[in-house]
Amino acid sequence: MSMEKLKIACNQIVSRLPAVKGKGEQATKQALVIPLLDALDYDIWNPLEVCPEFDADFAIKKYGQKEKVDIAILLNGSPRIFVEVKPIDESLDKNEGQLARYFNSSPNVSLGILTNGVEWRFFTDTGSPNIMDAQPFYISRLDAIDQGLDVMLRFSKNVFCPEAIRDYATELLYTAKIADMLRNELDLKDQDPSEYFIRWVLKGEKIYDGIVNGNVVDRFKPIIKDALTRVVRDIVRRSLSAMEKEAASTSTPSAKPNQELPPVSAENQPATPPMDLLPTGLDVEQTSRIITTERELQAFAIIKDIIAQSPLSAAMICDPPGTRKEVPAEISYKDTTAYFGVYLNKPGWWFVRIVLEAKTNWIGFDMVPEAASAFLPQGTTVLPPSAFSRFRISIQNPEDILQYKDLIIAAARMVIDDKKAK
Repeated sequence: MSMEKLKIACNQIVSRLPAVKGKGEQATKQALVIPLLDALDYDIWNPLEVCPEFDADFAIKKYGQKEKVDIAILLNGSPRIFVEVKPIDESLDKNEGQLARYFNSSPNVSLGILTNGVEWRFFTDTGSPNIMDAQPFYISRLDAIDQGLDVMLRFSKNVFCPEAIRDYATELLYTAKIADMLRNELDLKDQDPSEYFIRWVLKGEKIYDGIVNGNVVDRFKPIIKDALTRVVRDIVRRSLSAMEKEAASTSTPSAKPNQELPPVSAENQPATPPMDLLPTGLDVEQTSRIITTERELQAFAIIKDIIAQSPLSAAMICDPPGTRKEVPAEISYKDTTAYFGVYLNKPGWWFVRIVLEAKTNWIGFDMVPEAASAFLPQGTTVLPPSAFSRFRISIQNPEDILQYKDLIIAAARMVIDDKKAK
């Protein structure tokens, strides 16, 4: 898994677009789609992993003929990703129905991709399990300035995990929906707040005790509009002040979690910009978002490979714990503002936590020091425990994790043993 490898593949694909146009679906698949899957580290030469014309025995056409998924990606013998390919000249709009039919009939599939080689639409099931969402959670165009390759890396073989994809998709979808709703309500321009928003504000605690009728709504329209204007101005002041401080300070790696900015005094606040220069929308500030970095994905790929090469590769885990219902132990990850966590089956069943974007980078385990120390090589720098990990080791780069292979396996085994039937 490499960003550089992905960039090279995307540039080659874009250079082929003129030659592929008008040549149909097979040319699109061969020249544009398969090379990208190769760049994402899937074995395109192994039909047991990248299977073209995958038999969809759940979908039967007329006269008993089976439908076929254009490309199925299988991991551990089970289909996990379906790719539906359309010719490069064809719009993808209203073409998701066939993919949804395949997706909904395959419980193990967690990612559906609809593509014409240049535009890639990614679908999963953030609503009902095994029911593909009507809308893609992400769209990437390889011929755009921002190709979205950082997102593409999340779907590479070495870091692919269904739960992480669902979490990420839920974050993207609902952040966009909520941001649009807030933008419509707060970015008033020349309009008044909606009646719904006014009633919601007035029903807030200790805001208005009377009955909210039409006359009350009309009376409060200018009041609430003025209040919103003040809030937006305060947000702009804080943002400008933070930008000035960041520009003036020496750039250093920001640790997780993000530290809260100190309050801005009245003396150093910039002048309030005129209303026509205020931002047209309240976008989520980039620094406040959880951004999974390439280094963190590298670390996950290393840990996933360590488990795959260990006796735990085929381990079963009891879910729910204490019962005799066993399911395969599947490794996944969850990123937070404080750390990058690696777990088995459920986020609470973590066995490794990592920080790679701070002044002091570390890998941590939910183990007592006496037990963990038995697996340490000489020269290991042990850090004090923190609120996020009982046992921590100093590291510099993702590659350093390889030194602690035995400790990682022991930590994962502890989680599995803890969830065994009682």
